[in-house]
Amino acid sequence: MRTRALAALVACLGLVSTPAGAEPVTLPALQGVFVNPAPAPLADFTLTDHLGRARNFSSLRGNPALVFFGFAHCPNICPTTLASLKALHETEGGALKSARIVFVSVDGERDTPAALKSYLAPISRDFIGLTGDPKLTTRIAAQFSAIFFKEPAGKDGNYDVMHSTQVFVVDKAGRLRASFVGASPEDMAQITSLLIREDS
Repeated sequence: MRTRALAALVACLGLVSTPAGAEPVTLPALQGVFVNPAPAPLADFTLTDHLGRARNFSSLRGNPALVFFGFAHCPNICPTTLASLKALHETEGGALKSARIVFVSVDGERDTPAALKSYLAPISRDFIGLTGDPKLTTRIAAQFSAIFFKEPAGKDGNYDVMHSTQVFVVDKAGRLRASFVGASPEDMAQITSLLIREDS
């Protein structure tokens, strides 16, 4: 009786630690899939989404997220990557659509919310576009080990932005678990499916 009473008292006082969450599943080693050996939650951040609303990254928790840093004026890498992510969303009859696709602009000067909405709409209305001050985006990108830099503008005022090409894989608990670099659609689907089924 004393043991049960003491346990109840300790619990009421908040002295019993609660589980930190389920252990993450071990992701398979696949070509083009780089698994993070020590996943930890990313620090939260706030940017403006393609609908003009302030959006906390933590609002996506509860679903895996595939995060790509790019920009609307990108001539080739971004259209190709976004097309691959759209195909991933349509895999298995849309069974992977609970994974959120997040496009973070590295060109906040030109990529207004309206511009991102116009850019993403023909690709997929399920995608989330995020934009903000480039200095803030640089700090956010560093969490993912992503880099980008603006090249000098030409005489016409146009410029390019060089950026990382990885797709960063974040689990339901907000942990950076892996990145895709030239991974096959089948392998991307396998990893995404594992994280959808994983307990957070």
